Amino acid sequence: MKAPAGNRTRLASIVKKHAPAEIPPPPIWSEGFAGDPVALFVHSILAWEAPLATADAAFEKLSKQLVDWNDLRVCLVDETMEIVGPRYPNAFRRLLLLRTSLTAIYKKHHEVDLRHLSAAGKREARAYLEGIPEVPSFVAHRTLLLAFGSSVMPMDARLLVKLQQAGAVDPEASESAVAAWIAKETPNDGLVEAHYALHAFADSTPDRAVGGKGARTAGRTPKAAAEEGDAAAASTTSAAGKAPTASEAKRSSAKKASTGGAGKTPAKSAKSAKPAKPAGKASASGAGKAPAKPAKPAKKAPKSAAKSGSKGTSRRGSGGTTRKKSS
Repeated sequence: MKAPAGNRTRLASIVKKHAPAEIPPPPIWSEGFAGDPVALFVHSILAWEAPLATADAAFEKLSKQLVDWNDLRVCLVDETMEIVGPRYPNAFRRLLLLRTSLTAIYKKHHEVDLRHLSAAGKREARAYLEGIPEVPSFVAHRTLLLAFGSSVMPMDARLLVKLQQAGAVDPEASESAVAAWIAKETPNDGLVEAHYALHAFADSTPDRAVGGKGARTAGRTPKAAAEEGDAAAASTTSAAGKAPTASEAKRSSAKKASTGGAGKTPAKSAKSAKPAKPAGKASASGAGKAPAKPAKPAKKAPKSAAKSGSKGTSRRGSGGTTRKKSS
């Protein structure tokens, strides 16, 4: 049965197939920050539009290199990028968001801490996290779901595209509509499991756009894209290689110089074979009109005729016959 935002049966099948054997433990920055919702907030920024294993590895690297949340907040983007690596998905945008969002929290409370939201209601916690400038809904909703037990479903563009490709949701549905639909279709006690199952589903399928040329190019690593780009450039160069190269032009020019073809530019050397027929016709017609060698015997004909009239007559007649054949 087709639901307004998706296919219930297809969604249930995906969740069942990719459901984790057990719910992963919450990320821990250090023993002093155990249970701090900021850990989930930071981890959610790293997991937004990225594989979960990649986010786990980056979180562990940051926790080993930096002391606390404030240390992470004051780090420049270039410094954090050196820790997680520049090839992290959307590295610069993600790490800039990490820095600005922690700074926004600090400006409100003069410390980077979200434990006060545990005492507030779920509605207040949601308004607070969604109100942090430029924070994606995936980050806010994942923190709300895992840290405060709110009935929401994290959704980003990466997961949405793959659900659309699998036929689980409508191709025209938005992130917010699909997130609300899944949260409504899933029991409250199954939302956490469904979230990890859908994230695992997104990690198990290729990153590519819906349809079109982007379906073949999106999701590749920068190295693979660069290699394919080099191959395309090589193909273009090969196609363009039909035009004469410098060495070919030089050889063609030398060949023309030896055969009396001076005066033609090297650019036309590739087509030098075609003008051979017109040149042959011109030389043939020219030989028929005024041949260089037969002209000399024609001038000597009167002298020979003086010595022997019959021989001179035969030579002149022979020459005339030859000219007729050549014409």
